[in-house]
Amino acid sequence: MLIIVLAIASVYILDRTQRITGIHAQINQLQVYTLNLIKTDNDFFDIGTAHESYFVSHQSPFLSRRDSLIFHIEKLFQDVKVNMQTENYEVQDNLVEIDSIFKVYNTHFSTLENLLFLKGFRDFGLEGRMRDHAHALEDSHLGLPLVTVLTLRRHEKDFLLRHDLKYVDDFNQLASLSLAQLSRDSVLYLKGMQELRSYQGLFNQLATINCQIGLNSLSGLRNDLNTLTQQLSNRYLTLADESFALSTQAVLNIRVFYVGMMIGAVFFTIFSGLWISKRLSAPIARLSKLIQKVMKQKRKKAVSLQLNHAATEIRLLAESFNKLMDQANTQMQEIRQKSKLLKKKNHDLKKLNHELDSFLYSTAHDLRSPLSSLLGLLQLAERENKQPELIHYFTMMKSSINRQEDFIQQIVSYSKNSKMTLQIEKFSLEGLIKDILESHRFMEGAERVTAWIDVKEEVPFLSDKNRMSILFNNLVSNAIRYADPAKERSWIRITAHTTPEDVFIEFADNGIGIESDHLHRIFDMFYRANLSSKGSGLGLFIFRETIQKLKGLVSVESIIKQGSKFTLRIPNHFATHGDPQLALESLTISKTG
Repeated sequence: MLIIVLAIASVYILDRTQRITGIHAQINQLQVYTLNLIKTDNDFFDIGTAHESYFVSHQSPFLSRRDSLIFHIEKLFQDVKVNMQTENYEVQDNLVEIDSIFKVYNTHFSTLENLLFLKGFRDFGLEGRMRDHAHALEDSHLGLPLVTVLTLRRHEKDFLLRHDLKYVDDFNQLASLSLAQLSRDSVLYLKGMQELRSYQGLFNQLATINCQIGLNSLSGLRNDLNTLTQQLSNRYLTLADESFALSTQAVLNIRVFYVGMMIGAVFFTIFSGLWISKRLSAPIARLSKLIQKVMKQKRKKAVSLQLNHAATEIRLLAESFNKLMDQANTQMQEIRQKSKLLKKKNHDLKKLNHELDSFLYSTAHDLRSPLSSLLGLLQLAERENKQPELIHYFTMMKSSINRQEDFIQQIVSYSKNSKMTLQIEKFSLEGLIKDILESHRFMEGAERVTAWIDVKEEVPFLSDKNRMSILFNNLVSNAIRYADPAKERSWIRITAHTTPEDVFIEFADNGIGIESDHLHRIFDMFYRANLSSKGSGLGLFIFRETIQKLKGLVSVESIIKQGSKFTLRIPNHFATHGDPQLALESLTISKTG
C-alpha cells in the first residue's frame, strides 16, 4: 500500500512539474516568435517597402512570414492560457497584458503598412502620381517657368530627405504664387493650372502621410510601434522571470519530495526490519536450529516447538515441520527398500548388457565367417564357370553377401560407438581420408568417382581416430553408392581446415542428391530416403551417433540430381591433449591473425 501511494504521488508530482516546465518552455517559445515578428516587421519597413514588386501586387515575403508568425503566436497564446488556467498559474495577468499590447501593436502595424502602400515608391502610389504631374509641368507650353518647376521639385526633395515642414510651407507659397500668375491668362494656361493644382494636392497628401508615419524617431506611428515593442519586451522579461521562478520552485519541490521519501524509506526499512526480526527471523532461526539438530540426530519421533511471539504463519510452519518429519521417516524407509531393489535390478541389467555385447560380437563373428567362406566359394565358381547367365547370378549373390557384411559391420560399429569412451590421439587427417578412399577403391562403381582433397592444418589434429574413420567411411561409401550414373563424371570434394579449437570439414559430391522432404529424417534409424537404396538405413544413423559422441555438429544441404554437401564441425583436443606451449602459441596466432 505504501509503495502504491508513493508511486501515485510521484506520478502526480512529476506530471505537474512537467506541465509547469512545459508552460515555461511555451512562454519562451512565444517570446521567440514575438521577437521574430518584430524583426520581420523591421525588415519589411527597411527592405520590403523599397521593392517595386510590393507596390505592384501589394504582397511581400515579409508579410507572408508575418502572417505565419501571427498564426503561431495566436495559437500558442491560446494554449498557454488554457494551460495556465488548468494549473492555476500565477502569472496570467502578465500574459493578458502582453496579449492586449500585441493586439494594439498589430493594429498600428496594419495602419502603418496601409499608409506606406498609399504613399508609394518611385513610379507607384502618391509619389509616382506626384512625379508624373511634376514632369508634365516641365513642358514650357504650360506657362510655368522651368526655374519654378525645379524649385518646387527641390522643396519636395528637401522635405522627403530632411522631414522638415518648413519645406512644405515654401512649396505651398511658391505653388500659390505660380497659380496666381497663371490665372492672369486662365484660358491659355488652363492645363498648366490643373497640373500644378494636382501636383500641389498630391504633395500635401504625401506630407500628411509622412507626418502620420513620423517625421522622426519620436513621432508618428513608427514611434508608437517602437514604444509598443519596448513594452512587449519588458512584459516578456517579467513574464519569463516569473515563469522561471515557478518552474525552478516546482523542480525544487520534487527534489524535496524525493529526499523526504528516501529518508522515510530508510526509517521504514529500519522499523520493518526490527519488526520482521522479532516476528519472523528469530522464530525461523530457532526452527532452523531445531531442523539441523533433528537431521544430525536422525530422530524419528515428532518434535514439539513452542513459538509464543511468532507470527501465525511461523507457528503453522512449525506444525507442518512436525508432520513433515513423520512423513520423511516413512518415505525414507520406502526409499531404502526401493534402493535395494534398484541395486539388484541395476546389477541384473549390467549383467544382461555384458551378455548382450558378448552375444553381439560372437554372432557377428559367427555370421561373417560363413559369409566369407561363401564369398570365396563364389569366386572359385566364377573361375570355373564362364557361362554368362551363371556370372550374372554370381554377381547378385556377391552383392547380397556384401550388403549382409556391411550390415553386420554397421551393427558392430554402432555397438562400439555407444560403449567405448573417446580415445584421443594425434593423427593426420589427410592421411586418414586417403586411407579410407583407398579402402573403397574396389567398391562397385568406385572407378567412376574422382576425389579431391584439400586439408589445411594450422595445428595438429587430436581426436578419436576410430570414430573419425566411421564418419568418413559412411560419407565415402554413400557418395560412391549413390553416384549419379547419368552424369559423365562423378566426383567427391573433401576440404578441411584445422584450428586449435575445431576442425571444419566440408564433404560434397555430385550424386543423385536427396529430396528436400527427406532431409530432416535421413539420420533416423533404418530410414532410407531412396526406395532403390542399397543400404540398410543404419549408416547415417550411426554417423549421427558418432558425431554426438565427438560433441560435434553437422548440417546437410542437398539438391536432387545435383548433389549433396555435409558440413561438419568437430572439436580439436589439441589445446587439452597436445603440447601446452605450442597450443598457447597457436591460440594466440589464431586470435590475432
